Amino acid sequence: MLANLLNDPETRRQFEVSLSYRASAAYTAGLKGRTSLDFPVFPLRFPEPSTVLPAPTEWPTPLRRIVRFVSRQVATYPLLAYEVWLLRRLFIRLAPDVIHINNGGYPAALSARAAAIAAQLAGVQHVVMVVNNLAEVHRGPSFSVRPAIDRRVVNAVSRFVTGSAAASVQLQHVLKLRTGQSVAYPNGIALREASESRSETLRRLRVNESNGVLLGMVAVMEARKGHRVLLEAVAELMRDKRSPHCFTVLLEGDGPLRAELEAFVRDAGLRDCCRFVGTEANVMNFMSAIDVLVLPSVAHEDFPNVILEAMGLGKAVVASRIAGTPEQVEEGVTGLLVPPGEPRQMAAAIARLVTDAPLREEMGRAGRRRFEERFTAPISVSRYAALYQSLIAEDEL
Repeated sequence: MLANLLNDPETRRQFEVSLSYRASAAYTAGLKGRTSLDFPVFPLRFPEPSTVLPAPTEWPTPLRRIVRFVSRQVATYPLLAYEVWLLRRLFIRLAPDVIHINNGGYPAALSARAAAIAAQLAGVQHVVMVVNNLAEVHRGPSFSVRPAIDRRVVNAVSRFVTGSAAASVQLQHVLKLRTGQSVAYPNGIALREASESRSETLRRLRVNESNGVLLGMVAVMEARKGHRVLLEAVAELMRDKRSPHCFTVLLEGDGPLRAELEAFVRDAGLRDCCRFVGTEANVMNFMSAIDVLVLPSVAHEDFPNVILEAMGLGKAVVASRIAGTPEQVEEGVTGLLVPPGEPRQMAAAIARLVTDAPLREEMGRAGRRRFEERFTAPISVSRYAALYQSLIAEDEL
């Protein structure tokens, strides 16, 4: 969404734009790759709380958890104060009408919360904080630093924006927001172009077009994404002689669970129908080549862009009914939703789409229409522009 906002001509016509961000090589490379960089940029360097009291990996897990907790409590306030001081100086110099803070979730980044507090101290009248995941309920001890920081953030932020209504409800509950302080704006994306034809991609991946229906999953290989659920569903289908076997599962991505997932595929005898393809340089090539996108997430999900990309490309979707996915996928129309962590129901949904080509194709067409009506980048950007203008207009009343 930040790239969409920064690249949008109408937004740039209405507003003078600058971007400050926590400096890292990866973020800078992504920024250069996704934007024109014809606006002021301010990379900022902030230390990590975990570096104050590092916990060596050879220590027992309970001890490392205690050290990490103590480190956060000891380091958070000094680091927050430093980040607030640095950001306040920047905001006073820039004197923005609106500050847009992009946060991964809540609480997520300390720097995002520091930006809200710094904006208020710098006299910025309007602060928008985007929360891109479900907010975490505070479960720490009463003396934890988080509640005090939360109160300052809530007082500083004019509007919290979430990608889904489910996330908005969760955020209101966690932060006890006043009525109207949180709004839900569905994410919008600009579809990137594939650089290969479907046959070229399949040839490069060594996938034969006669391998049946191609099911694809695009996700970092972490427990929250539910790869194991998908693989258990495939194993269920392969054991059942009545189920269709005319499909191949392609797993794109990498991550800490890859070795474990590969071992499961080997031990379950799924090598003939499950392939690990690694991380694609242009994931649109992969997405364009598959027939159905599968996203079996089990936790820490909100409004996955990969589902929007699949819909934009006219692909049917099978996904977990979690957080904002029911707001993306229209059940039975653009795809199928199953309860998270349920391999048997996932298997049934896969079998239905594998065996019914007309349904699969109609769901893809319906998904494309839904994407164009609701989830394009211009639609989403226009919502943010209208929000900025409405906040600025409050000053004139």
